[in-house]
Amino acid sequence: MKKFKKILIYTSSSFLEKKETKDVIRYLSRKCSSIEVYALGLKNNNLSKIGHDLVLSIGGDGVFIAASKYAYKKTIPVLGLNFGRLGFLADLDKKHFQSKILEVLDGNYTIDKRSMLMGDVFSNNTLHKSIALNDIVINNCGKLKMIEMDIYVNQNLINKQRSDGVIIASPTGSTAYAMSNGCPIVSPQSNVICIVPIAPHSYGQRSVIINNTDKITIKVKRKSIENSQVTFDGANNLTIQNPTNITIKKANRQLQIIHPCDYDYFKVLSKKLRYDIKS
Repeated sequence: MKKFKKILIYTSSSFLEKKETKDVIRYLSRKCSSIEVYALGLKNNNLSKIGHDLVLSIGGDGVFIAASKYAYKKTIPVLGLNFGRLGFLADLDKKHFQSKILEVLDGNYTIDKRSMLMGDVFSNNTLHKSIALNDIVINNCGKLKMIEMDIYVNQNLINKQRSDGVIIASPTGSTAYAMSNGCPIVSPQSNVICIVPIAPHSYGQRSVIINNTDKITIKVKRKSIENSQVTFDGANNLTIQNPTNITIKKANRQLQIIHPCDYDYFKVLSKKLRYDIKS
């Protein structure tokens, strides 16, 4: 496998201040020919035009999601070092960082290809476009009342929904917000998209799993537009107010996530959800 020499360390201003992060930066500076640091929330934070060959996310899953969008845009892989809490996506353990990162830099790793979601949102006569790794969510805001929408798959009406919103999740996102709303856990290599209602008014409105070649269109009813919003991977990434029409489909390319050779998705799942605790 390809060896990595030019690393972009992608973190946040709060994680950048931690001694552990500074130790990682110093260590990698001795091992790589080029190291550059980008921190979310830091002023005068411009990236050079160096052609990086790996993005290293340092933080939790929130930082990883932001780093993944940069990696996707630049068509380079991303590796996550978990300094957060759960670490579903940023799965590299800081306790074993030095030995594992050396293996990765030397070309001993696996590539995990994940599907992304691409969304077009029409709001206030403006078209917004973005991508999401986990989910695109249409939900209520402002007034605490249900919103009404029609949901189509390939122009076929599948649901006239009254609820607090709907989650459109990738397989990766099935263990995020969607899971807390009853979505089944989906293997990340599955070629599907999950449609998950949030607190629906009717018991008959259930999650629907569709093929990832299908296109989803959501039309928000006129009376619900002013108290609706769309978020891409949570409100910290991108929020669009007053949507009227939302179109969602699989993104054109897959995200490449780097893992150590001993990575196993179901082993991580068992650990993170605490299934491996003996009763």
